[in-house]
Amino acid sequence: MKQPTKTDNKSVANKVFLRKKATEHLDKLYVLDLFAGNNVLWSGIDKARYYGVELMAGKGKNLNADARQAVASLDLSGFNVIDCDCYGIPYEVCKKILENNSAKSGTVVIFTAITNALSGLTKMCMDDQNIGQMYKTAPTTFNQNGVEYFYDMLGNLGITKIKYYEANDSYIKHYGYFVIE
Repeated sequence: MKQPTKTDNKSVANKVFLRKKATEHLDKLYVLDLFAGNNVLWSGIDKARYYGVELMAGKGKNLNADARQAVASLDLSGFNVIDCDCYGIPYEVCKKILENNSAKSGTVVIFTAITNALSGLTKMCMDDQNIGQMYKTAPTTFNQNGVEYFYDMLGNLGITKIKYYEANDSYIKHYGYFVIE
C-alpha cells in the first residue's frame, strides 16, 4: 500500500480564515506558531509579534527545534495565540501547553487534527487512554478514534468549548480552536 504524502498547508485559504475567526476578538496578536513551516498561514495576518518553531531547517524564519519537546519548557505567558498545525493529531503538544503553568487564561490554541485507521497514536495518548496492551493487537481499531481521544484529553484538562469544522476524504480532519480558561 502506498503511504500518503504529507503536504504543508493543504487548504491554505480555509486555514487562514480559521485563524482570523479564532482571533477576531483579540486587539493584538502575539503568536507562537509551533509547526511554522514556511510561515505561510500567518504571513497575511497583522501581528504584534510572531515566533515560529519548526523542526526542519531551511523552512521559513524559525527557531529550529522539535515543538513537541520545546513547548513544555517555553514561557508561554507572552503569547495569546498558539498555533498547533502539525501532521496528525497534536495530542502531546496540546497536553503540554495545558500543563505548562505559564499559558495564560484567554490564550487561543488553534489546531489541526488529522487521522485515519493507519495513522498511529502516540505513546502518551495510548497511556492516557489506557489502551497500550490492546493497541498492540489491533492498532487500526484504535487509530481511527484518535480525534476522539484528543478531545477527551482536552476535556480532562478543563477545556469545555471547542470550535472546529470537519473535512472527510480518506482521513478524518478537524480544523479548530479552543480558548484556555
